[in-house]
Amino acid sequence: MRFIQIIESEGDAATELAGVQGYAEQAAGDETVTVERVTVCSDRNRPGTVVTIAEFASWEAAKQNDEHEITQEGAEAAPGGTTYRDLDVLGVVELG
Repeated sequence: MRFIQIIESEGDAATELAGVQGYAEQAAGDETVTVERVTVCSDRNRPGTVVTIAEFASWEAAKQNDEHEITQEGAEAAPGGTTYRDLDVLGVVELG
């Protein structure tokens, strides 16, 4: 079952995006990094709130990725008050 993790923090979306791009550069070619896609968003209704959506093939893949050194380093650098929501994907309906 596909798995999504939503990470919410206070900060600057451009800075967060640069951090994710740096993570992707470090992870390039490393088959033990299992995150498939990361989307960085700025919350229009709450300026200064950044929502990051990480997508995985499964919860097990996310767990493996969580234990990776570069993921641990990123988590340690996360702003205080960062929250994580773990979601099992039950289905996706494409429109249009």
